[in-house]
Amino acid sequence: MANFQNRTRVVYVRVSEDEFLHFRELRQQHGAKNMSELVRSAMRAMACQQASGFEREVTLRLQQLEASLDRLNLAVEQIMEGKPA
Repeated sequence: MANFQNRTRVVYVRVSEDEFLHFRELRQQHGAKNMSELVRSAMRAMACQQASGFEREVTLRLQQLEASLDRLNLAVEQIMEGKPA
């Protein structure tokens, strides 16, 4: 997502060599143009996750529903295997 606002603030972070190499791999995997873009994306994602407890709740409930459906499908398959066609 391109953001053409004038960026006037700078945030400095020190990382270890291992962290830097890992972040560089993440940058390539996510197609970020540079490390700053990767960091801005990660920070925005974190801010959105914290701001939206509702989304987390919906995601959790959907995962529970999916697990319930998987168990139900398994039970139906087991019942169907025991009945003659």
